[in-house]
Amino acid sequence: MLAVFDLDETLIHGDSSHLFTAFLRQEAIDTDPDAMEQDRAFLSDYQAGKLDLQAYMEFSLAPLRGWQRERLEALVGKFVNDIIAPRVLPTGKERIAWHRAQGHRLLIISATGEHLVAPIARYLGLEDGIGVQVEWQNNSLTGRIGARRPFREGKISALDEWLKAQAFQPEKTWFYSDSHNDLPLLNTVDYPVAINPDTRLQEHAQHHGWRILNDALRPS
Repeated sequence: MLAVFDLDETLIHGDSSHLFTAFLRQEAIDTDPDAMEQDRAFLSDYQAGKLDLQAYMEFSLAPLRGWQRERLEALVGKFVNDIIAPRVLPTGKERIAWHRAQGHRLLIISATGEHLVAPIARYLGLEDGIGVQVEWQNNSLTGRIGARRPFREGKISALDEWLKAQAFQPEKTWFYSDSHNDLPLLNTVDYPVAINPDTRLQEHAQHHGWRILNDALRPS
């Protein structure tokens, strides 16, 4: 059995990439005065289902281009402890605990960069987290992204690649998500669950009789 979780607004309140851009400004690492406005525009495109993932990732990685892996890992660790930890949502946390108690394997798949997804997954107690592949050269971040791009239909191929690498064929699979962008994968699993769904996903889930979960009170 396998339980797959989206990240943003599913397990945490907010968009982790957007929060990281704000964090980089807070830490005086990203000094571009237009960064937050550009980030909001990208977020709006994501919510509308028309995000240019490569353009967004290159924008978000630009302030970190040339950073050594150890330096980036230390920064992301601070981000997770200071920004992500207070935003963990109770419903997702409860579902993780339920699946773990059943002995199910747990996985996060997110359209956020893997440099954020993997540490957040570990913080949440999940061994496996798949994000957008970021490229390294001589242990230095290039600012470019690789072939693994788990956005929309890309989440299906990312999951398939992971399953093959793990030599794992689960009998049943759950997928939890808040976004209509994840409908391609939601439509392929045994148990699709809409959690804190956006309007389009809410309507689709209701029409198809999917389970819908909501966090009544989310961290501010």
